[in-house]
Amino acid sequence: MKSITTSLKVFGIYMILIPGIGLMIVPDFMLDLFNLSHGEELWIPRMMGLLAFIIGVFDFYIGKHALHKLYQLTIILRYVATVFMLSLWLKGEVEVGILLFAAIDAAGASWTLFAIKNTISPKS
Repeated sequence: MKSITTSLKVFGIYMILIPGIGLMIVPDFMLDLFNLSHGEELWIPRMMGLLAFIIGVFDFYIGKHALHKLYQLTIILRYVATVFMLSLWLKGEVEVGILLFAAIDAAGASWTLFAIKNTISPKS
């Protein structure tokens, strides 16, 4: 059980700090760091940062309070985010830097999924 909650708390902290606070406070730096293009209007990435921050807080508290009923939802939504980012890249709408974020989402979702599977049917 600890691995499930740890995976959610770690992912929540990542979402709070990197895309969350990072995009809210220093959007130019964050987007340039990952070689993602952006225009002059930084309110859009700042708002995305706010949404990432909020999602991160939710994920952290889902893990902190062991809200079992929401574990599967977090996994599904992180895989949906992964597929969405991958499709944007495949369509040429974003640069390759987005794949790092897609990989982090997929890795976090997989960590939680495997932790659940190991808790339900532990190895003998």
